[in-house]
Amino acid sequence: YPIATNTDIKEGQIVKLSGGLVVLAVAAETGAILGVAAETHTGAVDQLNPRSNGPKIMVWDCPDVIMEQKAPRLTATGGTATTVVGTIAGAADVYNGGYLKLVAKAEGSTNTDPIGTVKAIADFATSEGTGTFTVASGGAANAGDVYEVYPPLGFQGGNIDSTSRNALVLSATNTSLILKVVAHDTALGLIRLMATKHFLGNQA
Repeated sequence: YPIATNTDIKEGQIVKLSGGLVVLAVAAETGAILGVAAETHTGAVDQLNPRSNGPKIMVWDCPDVIMEQKAPRLTATGGTATTVVGTIAGAADVYNGGYLKLVAKAEGSTNTDPIGTVKAIADFATSEGTGTFTVASGGAANAGDVYEVYPPLGFQGGNIDSTSRNALVLSATNTSLILKVVAHDTALGLIRLMATKHFLGNQA
């Protein structure tokens, strides 16, 4: 695909077309994407890679491509036998139907759940950036315990990471992101995403 010779895009970053040229998707992207960069184009002269500032870039552009990333993490600020509390963005109920997985305990934590415990999110409430997840009864979350967050299938909240441009972050209240969650892999700590609007496919 055509690209401005001075554009810096890394392999694996999510891209779109703008004015007929490949550019990075923005953090809160809601327009159609083109896919994922299949090579690095630094925009600078590289004697070992003449394509680094060339007029074209390769893109994985399949509309049905599934993107995989590590599940976002939440550090608890407290909790009870049936709640996990932490700083996280999102409207009430937006994480209902998702999962939390305990991946680390703070030093001195009295949480009796074993590492790897996965709990379904029955309810999510929020107040001034503090989120409360209601989960099945068990060990009480302690401040500093770390959980992986698996948003529910179909989730389109958060933003694309503004630095890497290749992962979902849960640090914004955006609810119409171009990516949606289509699968969880709690054993490997992964979530899988697909585009809801694609230049070569679905534009709904």
